[in-house]
Formats: sequence, structure tokens, C-alpha cells
Amino acid sequence: MSSDRREITSEKFRIWLRPDGMVEIAWAPHVPSVLEDALAVIDAMSELTGGRAAPLLVHTEDAGPQSREARMEFIRRQEVVSAVALIVGNPLSRMMATFFINVSKPDVPIRLFEDQADAVAWLKEHIT
Repeated sequence: MSSDRREITSEKFRIWLRPDGMVEIAWAPHVPSVLEDALAVIDAMSELTGGRAAPLLVHTEDAGPQSREARMEFIRRQEVVSAVALIVGNPLSRMMATFFINVSKPDVPIRLFEDQADAVAWLKEHIT
């Protein structure tokens, strides 16, 4: 696959490299994700960034449930991110994101946001 690729899509997610160097991901609405999906996201992010760590903007507003194995893989493979901003849009997405943070105790900076502009401003501090 070419290194100039800017977007990768699958049935469950769309992930793309933004011009500012951040990676953005949107999950398919209400679709559960499992370990294979986490592996696909990690591989896609590595491909988009050429293997370097980058800030990640995650749209969780309509995301479906995530298996424990998927959550643990995201934590195990933190080398692909320099910081993570989770955009929440409803009480369910806030609850799921808060649970992920509290249970996984990530080693990289991670925050919840309701506003994308605020999330992007925070992530800009973590562009390497």
C-alpha cells in the first residue's frame, strides 16, 4: 500500500489523516467492534502515519459497544498515538468513553470532549 494514502474505510469505520497531521476516526453507527476491528484500526493508523505516533480524534457519538479484547488491544498498542480526544455526543457515548478511560488507565493523554473544535485545539498540543 502506498504511503500517500490519506483515508482507509471498512464496514465498521472510516479513518483518515488530516492535513494538520492528526488522525481522525468515525465508527459506523451502533455497530459492535471486536478484537479484529481494533487490529484493523491500529494497522490503518500505522499505515496512514508511516508508523509514527500521532494525535487521534475519535468520534464515539454513535459508536456501538466494544469488546473487552478490543479495548485491551487499543491499550496494549498505544505506541501509535501521542494523545486521544474522544468526542462524546450523548450520555451513552460519555459513559462508554469514561468506562474505557477509567478501566484501561492509558499511558497517553486522553480526554473527553463534546465539541470537536475544543478537541482539535487540545490535540494540536500533542502533534510531534
